[in-house]
Amino acid sequence: MSEVICKRCLIEKIDPLGILETVRKRVELIPKEEKVSDEEYFHRLEACTACKELNLGMCNLCGCFVEYRAAHTDMHCPGSEKKW
Repeated sequence: MSEVICKRCLIEKIDPLGILETVRKRVELIPKEEKVSDEEYFHRLEACTACKELNLGMCNLCGCFVEYRAAHTDMHCPGSEKKW
């Protein structure tokens, strides 16, 4: 029997293709002045994990990897009811 993958999980929880390492490297390259605090980052990720639009670590609304989008100060939730 194959393992069931949670569609509403972050990449960190499922990572079948080793994408998390690439996303984390990209987040590290964001200039400090363009990156949210760790506290804000985790707050944003909590909102994403509670959202029905999260699908295998990606947002169904915009197609981004939420762990990358959530790290930027100039990015926001793409939903009509902004979660962050």
